[in-house]
Amino acid sequence: MSAADIAHSVTLGRGVAPAPEARRFRRIVTGVNNAGRSVIVADGETSSIQTVAETPTFVVTNLWQHQQVPVVNDGPVDDGVGGEVRLNPPPAGSIFRMVEFPPDGAWRDREDGPADQVHATPSLDYAIVIEGEIWAVLDDEETLMKPGDVLIQRGTRHAWSNRSDRQTVVAFVLIGGTVPVGH
Repeated sequence: MSAADIAHSVTLGRGVAPAPEARRFRRIVTGVNNAGRSVIVADGETSSIQTVAETPTFVVTNLWQHQQVPVVNDGPVDDGVGGEVRLNPPPAGSIFRMVEFPPDGAWRDREDGPADQVHATPSLDYAIVIEGEIWAVLDDEETLMKPGDVLIQRGTRHAWSNRSDRQTVVAFVLIGGTVPVGH
């Protein structure tokens, strides 16, 4: 499998609706009014939500994306997350997302699971466990992460394994980079 194939091997559940119990995240966005004063310009659920691995309880919610740095904060609000959820961030930008991982038994019994979830993105990723626990699985090692733990993912091949019996929520910030490493 080539580096490009690995980088894009995660199966997003196009056409599979999120389960009713999937979390809906409230997103609050600031801006300025006509007088130049800071105000809240948006407050509500984000609409960019998609399932993974054709599993209704395996859900990605994109909260914000921008195309390049430096970020331009004046002007109209553009969250950059319209349309289909993409795994990789923009090459010169970033994406902030929440991922709800169901227990492995809810999706890994598929014929193509979990091999279709091993991936590497051309990015620097910050993964912060919010709720539950999850295993960060690398080629030669793995480690258990619990609430408050942070993984700095530097473009290496990896997968996630929720070996518990309940949902796990992880916040991710992906910052665009050049290429995945170690292939």
